[in-house]
Amino acid sequence: MTQPGGIAVQRFVDTYRPDADTRAPFDAFLGYADRVAPRALVELWRAHGVGFYGDQRIALVDPGEWMSVLQTWLGGDVTSFPFAVTSFGHVYHYDRVDGRDRIQCLDPHFQANGVIPGDLVSFFNQHLPGPSSHLKDLEGPRGGARGKLGDLKRGEIYYFEPILALGGQVRPEAMVKGDGVPHLRDIHRQVAPQRH
Repeated sequence: MTQPGGIAVQRFVDTYRPDADTRAPFDAFLGYADRVAPRALVELWRAHGVGFYGDQRIALVDPGEWMSVLQTWLGGDVTSFPFAVTSFGHVYHYDRVDGRDRIQCLDPHFQANGVIPGDLVSFFNQHLPGPSSHLKDLEGPRGGARGKLGDLKRGEIYYFEPILALGGQVRPEAMVKGDGVPHLRDIHRQVAPQRH
């Protein structure tokens, strides 16, 4: 349901304003999204576009560009699609199970994938602006990373070297930035032998 004077996820937009780099998706993208994505997400894409929000705290992404991350981590038959990525590469993905929205967060750094309670609208309007979201948890590291490494370009994330999954530590001197999709897939490649 659309909020008076705005869209269904207006609280998210008011809290995390679209950055200057957001761009409207192509008509073909939106036509496909109309068939497979929840109305509130399509409305957000149409109204404000894909790209960074909240001074690069989170990016709304083209699912096609990030789908290989989910397929690498969760298998080729994964039913969800990625729609948002934090500045540190936490991948939020969506599907419907038993007629209900299911939002999950893939955290490749700690090899975890968890379900976030609620529907898509509550995810945007309550979870993300709330005190227990990754956006709040990452506020300090994100500020340090931007100060040290500068702004992210489209598709980039901040991360740590060596990777956290192999004993790296969350320290300012270990922060780097780079292309998110290949890096998150590479984490899986590096940790896969240890998971079996």
